[in-house]
Amino acid sequence: MRSIGLPMVRRRSGGGTVYHDLGNTNYSFHIPREAFDRRTHAELVARALNADPLALRQSRTDLARSDVGAYVNGRNDICIRVKSGFDRSSTAKTKAEADERGFEERKVSGSAYKLVNKRAYHHGTMLLSASLGSLGSSLKNDRGELLVTKGVASVPAPVANLTDAFPDRKTTLDHDTFVQGVVAEFHRTYPASNSIEAAQVDESSLARPEHNEGRWKLKGNFDELQSWTWVFGQTPEFTHRVTMHDASELGSQQTQQGWGPFSVEIHSKEGIVLDAQLVEARFEDGAVEREVRKVIQSLQGRRYDELALPPPWGPSSPSTASAAAAKETHEEPSIEDKLLHWLRTVL
Repeated sequence: MRSIGLPMVRRRSGGGTVYHDLGNTNYSFHIPREAFDRRTHAELVARALNADPLALRQSRTDLARSDVGAYVNGRNDICIRVKSGFDRSSTAKTKAEADERGFEERKVSGSAYKLVNKRAYHHGTMLLSASLGSLGSSLKNDRGELLVTKGVASVPAPVANLTDAFPDRKTTLDHDTFVQGVVAEFHRTYPASNSIEAAQVDESSLARPEHNEGRWKLKGNFDELQSWTWVFGQTPEFTHRVTMHDASELGSQQTQQGWGPFSVEIHSKEGIVLDAQLVEARFEDGAVEREVRKVIQSLQGRRYDELALPPPWGPSSPSTASAAAAKETHEEPSIEDKLLHWLRTVL
C-alpha cells in the first residue's frame, strides 16, 4: 500500500477490508432500523445491474453467464458467474467450484452494515473497472503465520470487474450509469420515492448557509477518521515475529561486521508496542548483540506504525533523518540506525 501511496482508512461499520479506487463505486442505503434486512438492498442493486440501462442480461459475452446476470449469494455478496480461468492474471488463492457449463462464481460487490439508534445503514462496493492487481497486493497478507492476531480475519473470495466479464457492456458499466441504474431501481422498489427529486451532492453543496451545522459535524468526523487514535489506536492485540537470516540484509560488508542471524518478536495492542524481545540470536560479536538487545527493549511503549517504513505522504521519522545524515557525511550508521532501518523493511 505504501509503495503505491495508498492511504488506509478505517470505517465505522463492521465487515471485511476493501480496496477502493475510481474504478470501484461505493453506495449506501439508510433505512429505519425495523425495516433492516441484510439482503434487501443487495438484491435491489443486483436487479439494477440486470435491468436497463446496465442490462447485464442483455449482454452477448461468452465470458460470463448473461442468462444469470447478477445475483446475491448466501453471504449476501453480489456475484456473477464467469468462465473458469477467464482472468488468468487473477492472484486469488481461493477457487470457486465451476458449474455444469464451466462457469464459476466471482464476487463484484461486498457489503457492511451498522445499526444506530432508530436507523440502519447498508453500504457496499461495486467493482466496475478497478485495478485488480492493486486490489490483490493491497489486501494480501504476506506475513503468514509470523503475525498472530486476535482480530477476525476477512473471508477471501475471487473477484471480477464487470467490464472484464461483460466487455460488450463496457460503455454503460461506468460510475454515472451505475448510479442512474440504482436510483431507477430504488424508485421501482419504493414507489413513494418517485415524488422526491434525486439530489446531486458535492463539496460545494456544504457551502450553503443552511448547511453550516452539518458542515462542521462533517469536518469533525473527517478529522476523527484521519486521526491516529481512530486508524491505529484500536488495533486488536497481535504478535509479530521477523527474522534476519543473513547480515547481508544490512548492506555493505563493513555494516555487517559483528552481526548474525536473529529474530525480533513484537507484542502490540491498540497500536502500541507492549513488549519486544530479541530471540534466537547468533551474533558474531557479543558487544553488537548487547547493543541490539538494548535497542529492541527500548521499543516498548512506542507506536508500532512508527517502526515501519514512513509512507510517501508523511514526514520522515527522526531515526530515518539521522541515518540519512550519516550517509550524507559518509559516517558509519549507528547500530540503532541499522536495526531500525532493517525493521522498516520487514514490518
